This record gives sequence, structure tokens and C-alpha cells, in this order.
Amino acid sequence: MIEEIVKQGIVEATTLHMQLNDPLVKLIDATFVMPGAADNPRTNWKKKRIGNAAFFDIDEIADQNTDLPHMLPSPEEFERAVSAMGIRDNHMVVVYGQSGMVMGPARAWWMFRTFGHDKVCVLNGGLPAWLKEGYKLNTEPPQTPTPSNFKAFFRPELVRNMHDITKAFKEDKEGKRNQGETVSIFDARPAPRFNGTAPEPRAGLRSGHIPGSRNIQASDLVYMENGKLKPYEELYEIFIEAGYVPGTPAITTCGSGVTACLIALALHNQGFNASVYDGSWAEWGQEVLQTEVETSKK
Repeated sequence: MIEEIVKQGIVEATTLHMQLNDPLVKLIDATFVMPGAADNPRTNWKKKRIGNAAFFDIDEIADQNTDLPHMLPSPEEFERAVSAMGIRDNHMVVVYGQSGMVMGPARAWWMFRTFGHDKVCVLNGGLPAWLKEGYKLNTEPPQTPTPSNFKAFFRPELVRNMHDITKAFKEDKEGKRNQGETVSIFDARPAPRFNGTAPEPRAGLRSGHIPGSRNIQASDLVYMENGKLKPYEELYEIFIEAGYVPGTPAITTCGSGVTACLIALALHNQGFNASVYDGSWAEWGQEVLQTEVETSKK
């Protein structure tokens, strides 16, 4: 069962409920909200959570030496943060979000995989799906876990940076890529932001998208009525319609590398790996970088 859950990347609330008291199952709440939002995920987690879930803050478990939002930390920093949650190498980590799957959970799922921990999945539909099944929440004060000795190692193939993307552009332009080899770049932002008709929520960013990228809105990967990931067949059609050639390299991006991970999760569910452009539009969309980028493409 665990192997199939890891393969799919998601777990249903009913399955999680049956395994809730398994000492090898560890839950984390990885809810993320945009800067300036009125909601406070950490406060909500303190009031109520599934089981003894720890809180996973993607802004804190991040590289603090960059101006870019929630960039990946070092493996050592990730180890310390995850060990402090009591998570061990043999734990099955289940990630959930307070409002569903779109904001935060997939990012934590991708981070665990990037740092070598494959036994991780996302609660399909998040906390709303759990509550819809009538399952209870823990309203006691959060427990302080016993620190573990979690070990992390970096998988560079799951991460891309601006240099990787500009390099791909140059190789395509110069005909250096192998015949038939395609690199798909999928952007998870809402269509108006992708098309440049709506402003970015972060100051100092231009509108538009990475040349050659295609838009797959993160919200289109889940059902509106229940927030669950769409089934295999529907996801497959979405990727085919977006021009994806199954099995070829895929890079996902978004505003700051959060919803990009939902596309990566959906591709994983299809049996394909994707790398995430960690800086995403928060990096690429900076006006100051555009001259350098355009020059490198010539």
C-alpha cells in the first residue's frame, strides 16, 4: 500500500484515517498563504490539526541569505528543521494543507523528495477532505516532538535555476538539442498573470511569462468542488493539450516556486519526473535581470 501511495504521490483521507496511529506515519501541515493575507496558518495549526501534525513553514525552512522568497535551504538546514519535527528516515510523511492542495503541500512534498526522502505524499483534498469524511481534529496544544537524526542528500535533477532555462533556450536556438528531445516549461500561475494582463502580487516584477513556456493553471489540476487532484486520465489530457510529450524533460514554474510543485506532483502521478525552477517568476520577472537574460539568448 505504501509503495502505491508513494507512486501516486497522494493519499485519501479514509486511508490516512486507518493509518493515523501508525508510529511510522508522520503528518505535517504545510499551509502557505500569500504575503499580506489575513489568515495565519501557524495560528490555525496551533488551534486544531490532524493528529499530532507538525507545522512546516516553507518561509522558515528556506535559504535566508537571498531576497528571493522561500528558496531551498541547504541539505544541512533541511536536516535540522525536519529532525526538530521528530521525523525519521523511515517515516512515511503525509503533507496536508488547511485549504486544500494548491498552496503549500506540494511544495513540501517536492522538498522532501529533493532532499532524498521518497516516502512522502500529499493528503488528497487537504484538511477539507478530512473534515468532509467526518474525522475529528486534535485541539490540544501542540506537542514538542523528540528530535530525530534525519539525514538529507540533495538531488540536483529535481531543481532548475535561471541558467538552466537560458541554456535550454540557447541549445534550442542553435539546434544543439538531440532531434526529438523536447523541454516543456509549464507555468502554474493564473492565466491573466501568465498572459501579462494582470499584475504580479509581488512588487518589482514585470508581467508576462518565460518565453516558450505554457500555462497550466494549478487550479485546473484539482476539482473545484472538492479540491482533490483530478484522476489520471484527466491529468493526462491536460498535459497532452498543453503540448507535453510524455517522458520528455519538464520544468515547472510559477510565481515563487509553490504552485509549480503541484504541476510536478501531477506529473509524478502520471509516472513522470519534473524539475522545479526554484526562483520562478520572482527571479525571472525582475526587471534588472531581463537585459542579462535576453543577451544570453542571442
